[in-house]
Amino acid sequence: MSRPPRTVLPLLACALCVSSCYWLDNLPRASGECVGTHQGRRVHWPLQENSSLVHRSARGELPDTFIDLDYTPDGEPVLEGFGVDIHLVEGARVEEDRTVGLRSREGQLVPAEPSLVTRWVGNIGGASGYLASPGVPVEGSVTLDELWESAAEGRFVYRYSDGGALTCTFEVIEGPSE
Repeated sequence: MSRPPRTVLPLLACALCVSSCYWLDNLPRASGECVGTHQGRRVHWPLQENSSLVHRSARGELPDTFIDLDYTPDGEPVLEGFGVDIHLVEGARVEEDRTVGLRSREGQLVPAEPSLVTRWVGNIGGASGYLASPGVPVEGSVTLDELWESAAEGRFVYRYSDGGALTCTFEVIEGPSE
């Protein structure tokens, strides 16, 4: 039995809306990994899907844009979580590789020169900072391959005093604003 066009078109429109919402909801929010040597052991830590590019503007504060990255440190019993918040200048855009050096200063990593990266915040578990051992990386870098209003892609490298090194990749989309 055929249906009149007035019935078919709304049903078709609903089907397309439902399928497109399902498709958008099932896109991966983030992908990447940390690989290398941490405390003398080879590691492979996946990026958590809830990592994202965040734009926030709290009342009384300057607007802030940052990339919130959280990796799952599988096989590290003393490390509940591992990540970083990469704070950027407002309106930052990158269309080709751009690398910013990071150096250790006063128990944290800081951008080596004024750049699109304004602040670097290391995270372990639910707190800011670094593990006592291996400590703050002696040096690092972050390379942004692409950075747009809605997505960021790149990698960062940590080099530790014990000879360990981690290379962490990320590809994230815009998350909820805070």
